[in-house]
Amino acid sequence: MQVLVKVKVEFHTAYGFSLVLHDIDQSFTLGNIEKQRRETLLKLVAENPSFIHKVGEEYITANKKLKLNTVIQNIAIIGSPNSEGYTDFTHTISNNKFGYKFSIDIYQSSVQGAEAEKELINKLIAIYNSNKKYECVVIIRGGGAKTDFLVFDTYNLSRAVAKFPIPIITGIGHHKDVSIVDLMVSVSTKTPTKAAEFIISHNHDFEDSVLLLQKAVVIKSQQLLSNSQQKLNACNLIILNKSRTFISHYKDQLTNFNQVIINKTKTILYNRQTNLISLLNQLLSKPQILTANKTSDLNNLISNLKIFSSKYYINQRGYIGHYVSIVKLMSPKNILKKGFAIVSHNGKILKSADAINPGNDLVITMEKYDVNTKVISKTKKDGEYNL
Repeated sequence: MQVLVKVKVEFHTAYGFSLVLHDIDQSFTLGNIEKQRRETLLKLVAENPSFIHKVGEEYITANKKLKLNTVIQNIAIIGSPNSEGYTDFTHTISNNKFGYKFSIDIYQSSVQGAEAEKELINKLIAIYNSNKKYECVVIIRGGGAKTDFLVFDTYNLSRAVAKFPIPIITGIGHHKDVSIVDLMVSVSTKTPTKAAEFIISHNHDFEDSVLLLQKAVVIKSQQLLSNSQQKLNACNLIILNKSRTFISHYKDQLTNFNQVIINKTKTILYNRQTNLISLLNQLLSKPQILTANKTSDLNNLISNLKIFSSKYYINQRGYIGHYVSIVKLMSPKNILKKGFAIVSHNGKILKSADAINPGNDLVITMEKYDVNTKVISKTKKDGEYNL
C-alpha cells in the first residue's frame, strides 16, 4: 500500500534527527487502491476467459452460474469464530422466526493481514476436499476501514472464488464498497447478518411456493370434486329413469318365466322322486349283502390271526430261553466259579492294567473270598498266556 504524507525533519541536540508526521493524503492512497483494483479486474478477465467474462458492467463467473439448491441446510463458513460478524451470522440464522434448522461447519481463517489471502484459499481447498455436500459456502467478517478489506481485492482469491464449484455467499461487512470477490461470487450481501437473512429468505421462498402449490391443489381438488359431484348427480337421475323403464319392460317377461319355471320344477321333482325311490330300494338290499360278505372276511382274518399269533409266541419264547441261558453263563458268579477273578482299585473294577502302578492296593474278588494285596511290580507280557 502506497501513502502520501507531509513530514518535517527536525534536529534535537539530545535525540538527533527525527521525522515528524504532519498529514496523510487519503485520496492518494485510495486512488492507488482503486487503480490496483481496476488492474486486477482486467487481469482476471484477460487471463481466465473460460470461467470469467464481463457482460456490460456485470462479471459472469463459473460460481455465479451455479444455481443454489431449492433448500439450503448444510453450510460451510469461512471466517473467524471470535469475530462479531460470525456471532451476528450464527445468531440470526439460528434464531430465525420460521424455526429452520441448519448444519454449519466453521473453517477458521484470518480475514485481513499478510497471510489472509493464502489462508482463505486454503480453506476453500479444505472445503472442496472434505467431500461434504454443502449447499453453499459463506465468507464473512465484521466491519472495518476500507484498507482492511484489501485481501478481498486480490487476484488469487478472486480467481479461486470465481472458479469454485460450490455457490459462495459473501457478507464481508462493508456497506459502501463492493470488493472484487463480491463481483465473482454467486451471491453478494453487505454484512454477515444480511447473508444469514438471505439464506433464511431463500428457504422461506421455497416454503411459500410449497404452500401456494398446496392451496392450488386444494382449490383444484375442490373444483374437480364439485364437477364430479354434478356429473354423478346427472348420472344418478339417468340411471333411475332407465331403471324404471327396464323394470316396467321386463316385468311381464319375468311373470311368464316364473310360470314356466314352476311347471318345469314340478316335472323335474316328480322324475327325481321316482329315481330316489328306485335308489332307496337298491340301498336297502345292497347293505345286507355287503355286510354278510364283510362278516365272512372278518371271520377268516380272525382265524388266521389266532393261528399266526400262536406260532409267533412259541418262536419268541424259544428265543428268550436261549438268551436267558447265555445271560446266566455270562453272570459274574458263573465266571468266578470257573477260576476267574475281578480286580478293583479304590472301589472301581479295573478293565486293564494300564491304571495299575507299583504300590497300589488292589482287591481281588474270587468265588468265595476277597483278597487284599499290594502291587510290587508290573511286567508287560508279550501276548502269550499259559493256562
